[in-house]
Amino acid sequence: GSSMDKNSMEQKKDRLVSVIVPVYQAENYLDSCIQSIQAQSYQRLEIILVDDGSKDHSGKICDQYAAEDKRIQVIHKTNGGVSSARNAALEAVHGGYLCFMDSDDTVESDWIAELLKHMVPDGVSICGYSEVYEGKKIRRTAGDSCEKLSNHKAMEYLLRQEYFRGYLWNKMFDMNIIRAEKIIFQEELAAWEDVLFTAQYFRYAKQIYYC
Repeated sequence: GSSMDKNSMEQKKDRLVSVIVPVYQAENYLDSCIQSIQAQSYQRLEIILVDDGSKDHSGKICDQYAAEDKRIQVIHKTNGGVSSARNAALEAVHGGYLCFMDSDDTVESDWIAELLKHMVPDGVSICGYSEVYEGKKIRRTAGDSCEKLSNHKAMEYLLRQEYFRGYLWNKMFDMNIIRAEKIIFQEELAAWEDVLFTAQYFRYAKQIYYC
């Protein structure tokens, strides 16, 4: 009935979403990265910045933002690579839903809101993205349709590196699955650690929605 739908929308609206950003030697991009997360139309965020032993001003910049925005927390650690940085952040997550971002990217203001729209408990929501070269924007997304994917189909797209690929930053995850299945990043992998994480998660996802 309608009261049920209204409740689930309201629950969604109040849900804390955590955003993990590994940061290493990123002082040139960090302002636009953090500001684009702060500017989300969906405001109930926990923003976890992991300074992975940066030698530049990255750590200081993170601390400055944290001092001004109570949604931001900073983890400073010795350098261990992007996977160890993300794993450190996973330990600190309080939100029910989780997104990742890279420190040299920016997100559009409706990023979280759009992902949330198609997110269900124990599901995964996936959005499109653009690549920007010298100010030219190239949209990388499969048409304008939204589709529910079977776990099998999603895995096929993932491994063929098509459509949404193995990126972390165009997906919303449920912490419930990550905790229950103890999914973490393999720190000894130099590449594809994001694809492996996503593939492990897809096995358990109750709904996979790509828009």
